[in-house]
Amino acid sequence: MTNYSIKIVPIIESYEVCKDIKNITFNIKNLKDYKFEKPKPGQFVMVWVPGIDEIPMSISSFDDDGNCSILVKNIGECTNALNNLKTGDYIGVRGPLGNWFEIPTESFKKIFLIAGGVGIAPLKFLIIELNNLKKNYVLIKGAKAKNELIFIHEHQNFDKEIAEIFYCTDDGSYGTEGFVSDVFKNVINDFSEKQLSNALVYTCGPEKMMYEIFQICEQNGMELQASLERIMRCGCGLCGLCALDPLGFLVCKDGPIFNSEKLRKIEDFGKYRRDFTGKKNQID
Repeated sequence: MTNYSIKIVPIIESYEVCKDIKNITFNIKNLKDYKFEKPKPGQFVMVWVPGIDEIPMSISSFDDDGNCSILVKNIGECTNALNNLKTGDYIGVRGPLGNWFEIPTESFKKIFLIAGGVGIAPLKFLIIELNNLKKNYVLIKGAKAKNELIFIHEHQNFDKEIAEIFYCTDDGSYGTEGFVSDVFKNVINDFSEKQLSNALVYTCGPEKMMYEIFQICEQNGMELQASLERIMRCGCGLCGLCALDPLGFLVCKDGPIFNSEKLRKIEDFGKYRRDFTGKKNQID
């Protein structure tokens, strides 16, 4: 059963991974009278900064010692407050919440992971699981510039027999110049139609980017699992701000992971999102 109660925890580590983005770790193993279920890749937590706000954050890693990490990009009042917290400061946590990435059991499945910017957060957790399972995969990471590529040195140390990694930047300062969708198209050109029909793609990043990845997958008969992001006040299906039309899927309860079958039915995907008033606006 999902735990919606909030627990106050100390930050045990906080450091900058790249420009305006910090990795924040807290520990939940020894919390008394609080059952924190072991999270799965793709799930999120609601993080409360006392006196500021509560926001959803993807879990980027979790270990057997109970250390749970999130990636925080400084883009607003609450994320700015999180970035300014130090080791020993306290935050509130609820979760883990939502569904998760499904990992294939079939050994023949070709796996692609496509991350844009801070979208690497839930995929990093998935990468840890894939590495533990010794499953081969292709990772495509993109950002606007080299100084915004996250965990680049960490990923360079991956087992080359398991992981094949491609980088791209909008300005060409690292890897291929261009977008992850362009790199993805070039990479799959080396695979047969049969191989692509047995492939599974995971993605997280700007929604317009993910919509382009979805279109490529549809054209090539590839199954996709995408991690969507929406404004959330509750994280438990009450506020309705994360509703997706026309079927009313809630990102906090029905997601945040949506597969190809559901994405085909979501007219808002890649086009609209609700603001804090519930009004729908076009996605930039």
